[in-house]
Amino acid sequence: MNRRGVAIACMLALCMAPAAAGAEGNIHAGQLKINPYVSVNEASSDNIYYTSTEERSDTLTTTTGGVRLQYPFRMHRAELEYYSVFARYHRYTKENTTDQHANGSVNLKFGSLVSLNLSNSYLKGHEPRGSSSSGFIELFRNNTATASASYQLADLSKIQVDYAKSLWHFQTSGFRNRDEAVVSGYFYYRFLPKTSAFVEYERKNVVFSEATLDTDNSADSILAGLTWEMSARSKGTIKVGTTKKDFTSPDQGDFKGWVGYADARHDFTDNTGIMLNGQRTVNETSLIGNRYFITTGLYAELTHLFVRRWSGVVRGSYGEDNYADPIPPDTTVRMDRTRLIGAGVKYVMKDWLEFAIDYNSRERRSNIPVNDYREHSYMLTASVSL
Repeated sequence: MNRRGVAIACMLALCMAPAAAGAEGNIHAGQLKINPYVSVNEASSDNIYYTSTEERSDTLTTTTGGVRLQYPFRMHRAELEYYSVFARYHRYTKENTTDQHANGSVNLKFGSLVSLNLSNSYLKGHEPRGSSSSGFIELFRNNTATASASYQLADLSKIQVDYAKSLWHFQTSGFRNRDEAVVSGYFYYRFLPKTSAFVEYERKNVVFSEATLDTDNSADSILAGLTWEMSARSKGTIKVGTTKKDFTSPDQGDFKGWVGYADARHDFTDNTGIMLNGQRTVNETSLIGNRYFITTGLYAELTHLFVRRWSGVVRGSYGEDNYADPIPPDTTVRMDRTRLIGAGVKYVMKDWLEFAIDYNSRERRSNIPVNDYREHSYMLTASVSL
């Protein structure tokens, strides 16, 4: 039996599990909660290479399987998760990928004033052609360890300090290999029962493995924002500020500009809601000879529950990637504009079994036409979560 047959057989086997096993949403072993899950996605694309010059169509089976463990003890909680994503093409098998994800975290609470969160995540993954700056699949490994401590000063204020250490290793783009260390500090002031203003300061140091490229840098960011959960219908976070990126080499020009982030959801009724996510970030180099690129984008998703088990979604996004330097042989600075339009329908057969049909249209327009592409895809997904 081929891999596609194995994936479908595994999904069907899980679908035949007794309904009682999924009645509580997971499996229990004492305090330990065990949540296995699997999904199978069958997709058809008319441009798997995401190019305007060599369009190829193919079908793709993506199988995701994993398990999530949660263990509460006293006021604390520990979580562990592992999952794999297998993407298999029917004709162009050289495009096949396998991603591995592993995450672990411990959340500790010391009374009502102090909390400490420790986590580590490992990813052996890839950048797909559609979002890779080079137009090729970029395989990479990433490990990120984080620590976050917060202290409640009074009923209306809180301070928080975060630290993250991240290691990046790219299989074919060694110039992107780097170590990143980020220290962040926050001060929150709650002026309404469920609304707080905050100030954030972040210091980021980046050291590349190939020091001859002179891309080592540090960045300082100061942002102000709001976080709210005014009701069950409305919650979100928004922040905006400035960042300054200083390169170690005096031959490289520095950057200073604004950055921002927004993540909000509002339910107009019990059946209809909207989600908005926006950002403006300064990213590390993804093309040799380029110091950095700036991403500005917005994603919106409108969902509606038609009846108890049927729901629909309409989604859209628009983004711009502005590169800092011209990449030879081009003499102009590259700028890409990418948009997505899509819609889907989901049917919840059981609390643990869902089916979905989706359509997406993606397009990228660049001032360097070789980077243009247009792609249409259709997807059928079945998901099981016990």
